[in-house]
Parts: sequence; structure tokens; C-alpha cells
Amino acid sequence: MKNQYNNNGQGNRRPQNTPPSGIKRQSGARKRKAEPRQKRPQTGMTRSERQRKRVRTSLRRKISARIAFLLMTFVLAFLAVTIFFRVDTINSNSTAHYKSDEIVKSLGIEKGDNMFTFRIGKIEKKLMDKYPYLESAVVTRSLPSTVNVKIKDSVPAAVLNSSSGGYYLIDEKGKLLEPVSEAPEGIPTVIGLSVGGLNAGDYIDIKNNEKAKVLVDITKALKKQNIVSNVSFINVSALSDVRMGYLGRLDVRLGTADDLDDKFKMLVHIVENELSPSDIQTVHLEQADTVYCPPTTKDKIEQSTLPLSDINPAENT
Repeated sequence: MKNQYNNNGQGNRRPQNTPPSGIKRQSGARKRKAEPRQKRPQTGMTRSERQRKRVRTSLRRKISARIAFLLMTFVLAFLAVTIFFRVDTINSNSTAHYKSDEIVKSLGIEKGDNMFTFRIGKIEKKLMDKYPYLESAVVTRSLPSTVNVKIKDSVPAAVLNSSSGGYYLIDEKGKLLEPVSEAPEGIPTVIGLSVGGLNAGDYIDIKNNEKAKVLVDITKALKKQNIVSNVSFINVSALSDVRMGYLGRLDVRLGTADDLDDKFKMLVHIVENELSPSDIQTVHLEQADTVYCPPTTKDKIEQSTLPLSDINPAENT
């Protein structure tokens, strides 16, 4: 059987590059399929949430930076204070009872100490506790290197009998200032109240002793009117009939110790405007808005210096 050949002389063999019938030949390089784009992982936050997160992060950074700045400033300030502010001068005034050198030695501050390592309030309390006659002690810093102390003595407001003998001076707050053997002139002597078992710097018990409270109320009111030196005695032996000697010639009857400011204002007004310097009278101030002044004698005024239980009722007028 004869082999059949096509026009190109190759017979029935199909050329190697010829596609089978029914299949179109693709020209050019075979196209690759496009790979799908990779999707970004979802964070689960919306755009507004991500924006708020960025804002919070920025705010935290700013706060952290400010805190770091403040800490650095504090450290630098502390180092500057501890290095440069050193005590070089200590000044104190003197009083009639305490000398400046004594006060300076009691402070517990030495030259070269840091100006900010001691507590002013603690030093002031130390001075007040150690020196009973002081009314006040004020300590101040004067930068860069000076400590100033200003002290002031108390003014005696009354003289109390001491159960151990002698007397005790007290100020208007009831603080015991110092023991004395005799009652000094110009300071009112207290009748009806004595002190025992206390030392200089202690206070009389105004919480549990009504007479002590009345005495302190009277001395404060007298100091407020600046008339302490005019009073010769204060008799608190009967709290319903408190008496005072005034200017050596007036027997002042206060009744109870209420409305003392108004009563003493009235007393000053009466003395300055109604009475003559030679009058010897009883001044009834049981009511702050009513006063009458019958004549009396110095002997009867002297009787008011006794405990009221010892006064003859017939003469107790």
C-alpha cells in the first residue's frame, strides 16, 4: 500500500507544531493567570477608633514627657538648694528674761547646716516649751544664708497663791510664768483660787475648774481693754458675785462673769466720764447696760479682798 504524502512531502504526519483539529493555536507566550491580591489583616477597629487610639498614644507621650521634665526640674532644684543654701548667720533679739546668745544656742542649728533641712514649726515649739516666760517665738529664713528669731515675753496678768508657799505669776491665758516670793505691785492678786502641783510653763485647768476658766476670761478681757495694771485684786471665790478692785478706790461688782467685754467698756466709760479722781465708790456692773455707783469706804473695798464666805452678809453690799 502506498504511503500518501501531502504537498510538503511528509505524507500524513502532522507537523509537530500543528495543533490538533478543532483547537485554535494561541499566538505568543502563554498568559499567566493573575494572582489574587492579599488582603490586609483586619484589626477589628474602625477608622475613628484607630484615630482615637493615636490621639491617646500621643497624649500619653506628652504626659510622660512633662512628668520627666518636672522630675528633672525637682532634682536639679533639690541639688541646687542642698549645695548652695547654707546657714551662715543666726540672729535673735533679747528680752528682759532671755538673752539672744541663749536663744541661738537652743535652736539646734549650726553654721553650715542646710537652710531647708530644719522645720521652723518644730523649732518654735521647742523654744516655747523650754522658755515658759515667752509669749511668742517666730523663726524665719532670709535667703540665701540667714536665720532670724524674734521672741517676745509674756506680760503677767495675775498673781496666784501657791499651795507650796509664795506666789505664781500667770499670763492672760493661764500659763504659769515663774514663782515669786511676794506678790508684785501693779498685778492683780487672785482670791478664791490657788495653784499646786504645777510648774512654770504649765497651764491652770480651765476645762475642769470653773473658777480657773472665769479667771482666764477676766484676764483676757482686761488685757483687751488694756486695763490690767489698774486692777489690784480679782475675787472669784463666789462665781455669782465676782469682784475687782480698780484704781485703789473702786469696788467693782461684776456679778457673773458674762458679757465681760461690754462690762469693762462700761467701766472705762464711767471712770473717764462720770466719776471724779477722788471718788470712792462701789461700781455695780452686774448688768452690762446698767450701772450705779453708791459711795463706799476703803475699808469696805478691803473686805471684798476676802473670800465671800468670810464677809459679813450685812456688810456684803
